[in-house]
Amino acid sequence: MTAPVLSRPAAKQPVSGGKATTPAPAYKPFKNGVQSIDDEPYDTTVTLTAGTQVLNPQYQVPSTAYLNEVEILAEGTSAGNSATVVFAADSPFNCIQSLIFTDTGNNEIITAITGWDLAMINKFGGYKFNDDPRSGPVFTATAGAGGTGGTFSFVVRVPIELVPRDALGSLPNKSSSTPFKVKITINNLPAIYTTAPTVAPTLRIRMNPVSYWQPTAQDGSGNAVQPNPPGVSTTQYWNKTDYTVNAGSFTTQLDNSVGYPVRNLIFILRDSALSRAQGETDWPDPCRLQVQATLTSQKLKTIWRDEIAKDYGYNGAVGDTVGSKDNGVYVLPFCKDFGPKPGWENRRSYLRTTDGMRLQLKGTIGGSGSHTLTVLTNYVGVAGGTTLAALTT
Repeated sequence: MTAPVLSRPAAKQPVSGGKATTPAPAYKPFKNGVQSIDDEPYDTTVTLTAGTQVLNPQYQVPSTAYLNEVEILAEGTSAGNSATVVFAADSPFNCIQSLIFTDTGNNEIITAITGWDLAMINKFGGYKFNDDPRSGPVFTATAGAGGTGGTFSFVVRVPIELVPRDALGSLPNKSSSTPFKVKITINNLPAIYTTAPTVAPTLRIRMNPVSYWQPTAQDGSGNAVQPNPPGVSTTQYWNKTDYTVNAGSFTTQLDNSVGYPVRNLIFILRDSALSRAQGETDWPDPCRLQVQATLTSQKLKTIWRDEIAKDYGYNGAVGDTVGSKDNGVYVLPFCKDFGPKPGWENRRSYLRTTDGMRLQLKGTIGGSGSHTLTVLTNYVGVAGGTTLAALTT
């Protein structure tokens, strides 16, 4: 959609030596000429089964102008239940077994993650004022023996724009022949429920893209407006890597977290039974991050939990409940140099990394046996023709 065109008042022409001269235009920021728009939604319903299901058709995001995010509404509906329903860990978000978001060249901007991973990215990535998906009015998860036991709903978002203040990271989306795509696989009943409803629920998935329209050439005062967001095609990525670590002293090189400016690191620890509750108990205390030869972070577990509470406002007791830090989850945000909340950023404090550099997490893991350390890395690919320094405000 293109914004209404505003006519610009005729400019006064300064005269020098009897000849009119035209001054070079001073462009106003991109956001002076745009509005946020929603576009055609996606809507499909499946019945949950004992197997996974690839959501078909894939969502091909309709062309707009500059894409900000894709909103996902998941609604599981149970009826006629007589079982005492129990949701599994990571549920109901893990009804999305896998989500991949690809660009117009079919390259992965978000690698294969679960719906629960996306909920953590929403919660700790620094994108909204109220970031916790459990705290919104939509979230429900009805357990127990009632007739609707097993019903659930939530909203999560595929983040694209980095900084709403100036629209950095919004991506050009103007071609219907090479669309962005959201590829989703639906999880199986045993993964979603420890005790499933008597009758398999239906799951309705709806998606809605949020974009900026093509900006006007001038703002309401007739000033020329930048036609693109700053550093157009600068892209934020999220990747997921699992490392196997044993109880006791460990040092893990975070190979897939280097090479670009890093905006966020989210660490998740699970024990051999994949329990995050036990991962919380076994979390190293202190936990250290080493960058090249420098230990940049040596965090005591309790103080780290307090820092997360102060950064994000999640003041509840540790656990998978609204307004709390989730079990086994610890976060290092490098995106809070403009205000106290992560996501209010000037891009000054991103962790600058290069290929092959030492970036290690180390400490002593409690408990026994092998553990899985998952690292969600949020990094920024700066568009060709510009630099991160040029995008720092």
